[in-house]
Amino acid sequence: RSDQREETVLPLGLTVWCAGTAPVPFVNELLSQLSPEARYQDGRVKVDQWMRAPVNDTALLGSVIVLGDAAAYDEGDGELLPATAQVAGQAGAYVARILSRGFDLETTPPLLPCIDPDLQDTCDVFYDPQLTRWLQFRGLDFSPPFKFLNLGMLAYTGGGEALSQVQIGDVPLLSIGGSVSYLLWRSVYLMKQVATRNRVLVTFDWWKSQLFGRDITRL
Repeated sequence: RSDQREETVLPLGLTVWCAGTAPVPFVNELLSQLSPEARYQDGRVKVDQWMRAPVNDTALLGSVIVLGDAAAYDEGDGELLPATAQVAGQAGAYVARILSRGFDLETTPPLLPCIDPDLQDTCDVFYDPQLTRWLQFRGLDFSPPFKFLNLGMLAYTGGGEALSQVQIGDVPLLSIGGSVSYLLWRSVYLMKQVATRNRVLVTFDWWKSQLFGRDITRL
């Protein structure tokens, strides 16, 4: 209780604060509108194999898709995928594919639209018959579930050095550290920028910091 709070002054010279992260308030507001089973114990939103959140009305299934740090996704082994940029990036690309291909997210598993010739009059304006036939030729009448492919980890350790662990799934390829790993880290960082403009700005900022030092006026 606030009226029973005690305050103590601790003399110190350096404070290091280690704290966990929590979902933004919007996630809590979203959870209040979803089915009670959608709430995971750490405040994230449980999603199924197609990144769909549980909803109160089954007719609205597929209307809410959650990914990134806000999603609690279990691939079936009982462990959740980590809240990392690599997972979020692959999940985002996956959701973009199933949306652009027009899968019906109200069905389980999501089904291609208008594959029944008798129901093509009900297709929306985004229906692409050529794309649907191509996906059927590839055996994709139903959307496959999301699968995360672990490509390893990169960590900057300071002083122009980094740690790199490169792998494909469960197959390790490379584990190095030092300046070579630092170059790899920076190369991947630049490649992951969404636009050429961002790559130029990031490169310019690196050169500026190298020549004049880091700007600490706003720290």
